[in-house]
Amino acid sequence: MRSFPKQLAASAVLLGLLAAGAALPATAASPLSAAAAITMPWATVAVESIAPGDYAATMTVGTAQQLSPDILPEKAAKRANVSFVSDNPNIVSVTSDGVAQAVGLGTAHVAATVGDQSCLYTITTEPDASMVVTEMDITLASNTIAVGDTTSLSLAVLPTSAANYADVSLSSSNEGVATVNSFGKITGIAPGTATITATSGSVSASATIKVVASGSAVPQSLSLNTNYVVLKPGSSKTITGSVAPSTASQSLTFKSNDTKIATVNGSGVITGVSTGATSVIVSNGTVSSSVTVIVNRTASASSDGDSSGDGTPADETPTDPVVAAIENAASDTVALSQQEAPVVSSDALNALRTNNKTLVVNGDGYSLRFVGSSIKNTSAPVDTALTFTPSEHGVNFVLNNGEALPGTVEITFTGDYAAYSRIYLYNTVASKWQFLNAFKDNTLNADTAGEYLLTTENLRFAEMDWTFFIAGGFVMVGIVVAYIVVKKRYWFW
Repeated sequence: MRSFPKQLAASAVLLGLLAAGAALPATAASPLSAAAAITMPWATVAVESIAPGDYAATMTVGTAQQLSPDILPEKAAKRANVSFVSDNPNIVSVTSDGVAQAVGLGTAHVAATVGDQSCLYTITTEPDASMVVTEMDITLASNTIAVGDTTSLSLAVLPTSAANYADVSLSSSNEGVATVNSFGKITGIAPGTATITATSGSVSASATIKVVASGSAVPQSLSLNTNYVVLKPGSSKTITGSVAPSTASQSLTFKSNDTKIATVNGSGVITGVSTGATSVIVSNGTVSSSVTVIVNRTASASSDGDSSGDGTPADETPTDPVVAAIENAASDTVALSQQEAPVVSSDALNALRTNNKTLVVNGDGYSLRFVGSSIKNTSAPVDTALTFTPSEHGVNFVLNNGEALPGTVEITFTGDYAAYSRIYLYNTVASKWQFLNAFKDNTLNADTAGEYLLTTENLRFAEMDWTFFIAGGFVMVGIVVAYIVVKKRYWFW
């Protein structure tokens, strides 16, 4: 019963404290409010700000970069679900996890948003090597025209893939004699000569036009779209032409000198019949020109150019047959043999990416698959030949002679090589084989060139360093001997 007064006193003190707390102003009670505002570790933290962070503001077409915005506070960054959107996916596309891909020329903005906070990336793209003109040639349909007459010019650029991106300007050295518009139409203004110049970046080409008085005799000239054609039997090529001056007859006739090798109809369509060489004569009755036609069974595409003494086109780079196959294919997938496509050139890679097509190259015991959307660098051509060499553990081969790949290349092994279940890439830095997980169902998704090994062995065990185990064995034997010596006195024989 003695404790009752103490309990009563304690209760009185507690009531007094509660009364005092109730009498305090709101500001005095802030410690209690602060305690109530304590954030638990598992509670969701709101994002206060988001900034672009470090990124490359200039990208080369075909390259990619990871966008990693800075989010505050740090606890919010760990659980933040950031969304990315590009205002021009044709210039810069972006994946849901923030990988920006330069796909076209220009400037685009990528917005990164989390909650009600957002930031903006400004990215300008620049052309890769396959999109920049390095050489250019200009040809006039006629080098002489009368006052008031017109003629046209044609341009050829290298690399050929740059024609899709080249920004060409045309100018006349003397517009009082001849003018030229942006479409290449040249008009004679007064008698004299003028130089017509085509310019793309730092590359230019020129041709001279002569203008004579109206009514003066202007020699006729016949210009053809090609004067050298290579065909397979059954394949065709159309010949077109124009006569200068424009007042001359534009009605053309076509005649094959040997219809057993190639035929031509009234519209200028040449068709290969059987192997051999012949020519097609094109004329308007006053002036004529000829087209050399070669028919063979190994031709992969028609080739145009000027005939030279050795039977090859002069002053013109032959058409890449792989590019022609890609651009002329009716389906999204183009299949060629390794002999038909020994190299997938920069132009071919650009054609695959531009046309969003897939190329399959079939070799002896393997096939290579190039997907247009997976090509990141068109300036990295690929040698499609794989030579398999037997080794201690299986067979070795070198991909693209160790040179860089344009992106991911899918390799499927067939025949005897399909029996191997594991693949390794030789790590030149560590000087050892590195096991690859990207090998399934006899198919490897390779993004690294170098030396590969096909095997059925697990090299992590086959190449195990036994030094540790031998040393451990000696230690174990020593322990056993010591145990016997110490315990021998307790044994009974």
